[in-house]
Amino acid sequence: MKKKIYQVGAVVILSAFLAACNTDTDEPTTSNAAKEEPTETEQVQNEEQQETNETDETIESDDSSSDQKEEATETSEETKAEQEDKADNTTLTYISNGQPFEEKVVTSTSDEMNYTIQHLENYTLTSEEPGVDSLLNNADEATSMQIEVVKKEDVTFDQLKESAKETISAIAPESTKDLDLASTLSEREEILNIVGYEALLEDEKVVKVVIERENLFITLTIYDNVQADLTDAFLQMGLTIQ
Repeated sequence: MKKKIYQVGAVVILSAFLAACNTDTDEPTTSNAAKEEPTETEQVQNEEQQETNETDETIESDDSSSDQKEEATETSEETKAEQEDKADNTTLTYISNGQPFEEKVVTSTSDEMNYTIQHLENYTLTSEEPGVDSLLNNADEATSMQIEVVKKEDVTFDQLKESAKETISAIAPESTKDLDLASTLSEREEILNIVGYEALLEDEKVVKVVIERENLFITLTIYDNVQADLTDAFLQMGLTIQ
């Protein structure tokens, strides 16, 4: 009897075990990798989206670069126009017969001594002799200015100063005076030293001015008369020499 019960129990246990095995075998298995792996359609869509994004970024980059180039070009053109406008509108202010005048100037370069000067439009810069230029007043031949420019290694300021003073004293020993140019020295930082002397002969006058700049010395000899009174105009033009 016990043997029979044992056999029946064994059959029941074996049947349960086989049923369990069949259940595990039939149930499909899915790993995390399988679940995360995209389908072929999803891969194509992802690649197309990535290409679209890259194309959009390229277009935006090209647009930005183009905008920057246009802005740089516009800025350059504006700067050039401003410089040209400034050059066209450069003026010089001077005093004549107690009245202030403001006139446009032009820039000329010395062929002989390689300097530049800004002068009024109705004046002409010419080479008079080696080492000496003349700035002529086209409206009045009696008024003009000689210009001598020398390098600092060739002479000293004191030597030029003494030479100018001796020349003026020889022209009119009894009617010479020192010019007060202190305001010019304080107003113009590029001028390191400046002295001036004037000789008066009846209604004509001769003025000598010695100017020291950083790299050169300038000696101006101004020929003027009481009626024209253009000494300050010539001086202001001479101060632009560089």
